[in-house]
Amino acid sequence: MASPRNPLAEYNKRRNFSETREPKGKLGRGQSGRMRFLVQKHDATRLHYDFRLEWDGVLKSWAVTRGPSLNPKDKRLAVRTEDHPLAYGDFEGTIPKKQYGGGTVMLWDTGWWEPENDPDEGLREGKLAFHLHGQRMQGGWALVRMRPRPGEKRGNWLLIKEGDESASKDGDALLEDHLTSVATGRTMSEIADGKGERKKHVWTSGTEGKETKAVTVETPKTAKKQTTAAKPANAKGHPSSSEDTVLGVRITHPDRILFAGQGISKLDLARYYAVVADRILPYAAEHLLSLVRAPQGVKGPRFYQKHAGDGFPDEIKEIPVEESSGETENYMYVSDAKGLVAAVQMGTLEFHIWGSRADKLEVPDRLVFDLDPDEGLDFELVKGAAMALRDALDEAGLKSAPMVTGGKGVHVIVPLTTRAAWPQAKAFAKTFAQGFADREPDRFIATMSKEKRKGRIFIDWLRNERGATAIAPYSTRARADGPVATPISWDELADLKSANSFHIPDILERIENGTHPWQDMAKVRQSLTKTILDKFGANEAD
Repeated sequence: MASPRNPLAEYNKRRNFSETREPKGKLGRGQSGRMRFLVQKHDATRLHYDFRLEWDGVLKSWAVTRGPSLNPKDKRLAVRTEDHPLAYGDFEGTIPKKQYGGGTVMLWDTGWWEPENDPDEGLREGKLAFHLHGQRMQGGWALVRMRPRPGEKRGNWLLIKEGDESASKDGDALLEDHLTSVATGRTMSEIADGKGERKKHVWTSGTEGKETKAVTVETPKTAKKQTTAAKPANAKGHPSSSEDTVLGVRITHPDRILFAGQGISKLDLARYYAVVADRILPYAAEHLLSLVRAPQGVKGPRFYQKHAGDGFPDEIKEIPVEESSGETENYMYVSDAKGLVAAVQMGTLEFHIWGSRADKLEVPDRLVFDLDPDEGLDFELVKGAAMALRDALDEAGLKSAPMVTGGKGVHVIVPLTTRAAWPQAKAFAKTFAQGFADREPDRFIATMSKEKRKGRIFIDWLRNERGATAIAPYSTRARADGPVATPISWDELADLKSANSFHIPDILERIENGTHPWQDMAKVRQSLTKTILDKFGANEAD
């Protein structure tokens, strides 16, 4: 194994990154409080399943020779291999034959894990017990190290299922029923043949004329012939066609075009959200939602829904919330990728999120300043305004990140640890925005009046109060060409020509290229301290 100082040294030593598309080994940090786990089906010298657990900035890895089994009596050999970088969790494709591990790699399962004991101690002592929350592997599992035999260079472990409700006597059903990628829906042969590689995760892109990118889905119809897997069931228990399901959620009217300008179908959109879930969920999971639903697509009627309705799928969860009126209503939220896909099945084109988690409704975990320009203002002015707002926040001791909204504006996001309550957050946002506008009244305004906004940029601080929402990162927008609200870096913002230049193919390409401008957002530890609130006179609620 690698030295403690550089746990990825062995990984990097084994690979020629000018030949393989595998990511370079860099220490990282997860994007949420949950630790990721994943399984990659790997057809190298022999077929096996690479089992990986996020811990201490890397993916701890084992090669499970026969794959995981749901039968607690089966003890599957798991050979410890070198640590892998966190970025490897998104890798799917082919490794050149002459390279280390040469062969086809499928992202077979992904989710998050909870250790039952201290992972460092478990790795050291040779017994690691944990719960998995994956799309395919669920419940309790354990890794137990075997006694080494003379001459063995690698540690041999056993992967064992616990005898809980997710266990089964038919242990191999787990492998036999799941022959496609959880990310792209492709079979191993389709990955090996390079189908869908140019636009990873199911889509390929072409060009219509010089301006419009068309996205075409490659549905793995051949997979149906190759498998006898049980078909997923819909909410009522009826079998669903494997071609019309995403993460086990049945997609009705899969060929219906939702975004005519991009040729995006309902099935395309469901697959998009399945792919980008790992990017969206750190910000949207467990946050109350308001949905823009347009079941017939952007050309049909649409409506804004914030309360849960009858007939909603189980993947969209409900929670009772007391409103300002004193009445209690059920609000919606999602916890995982299936929830996002289920919302698409219900006709959702946009996800708008509260600024606080469902379990801490009264304390925000972010602020949003929405820079909304008057009609006709050049985007260069909006970019300049965003950077000026960033600098002012820096002076106040708060770091921020930009997101282009998919419309005409920019959101400046301030991540927060949950400390100040909504009244203080609202008071700070109002005072900060008003002071900013007062210093340059010819450029900015902090009131909603359309009439007074002529030729200026509205600094919308009103999203920073209990019950207000803002468009979620990576959400599509309900417009004909299907723009996407896209997190960017400050350096990227300087070169952008508009706030609606990113579309689904662009987002997929960014993911494939490893572009992740908000990757370090989770590292930011800041709050609206008493010092900051006092400075802006924001300790009292309005």
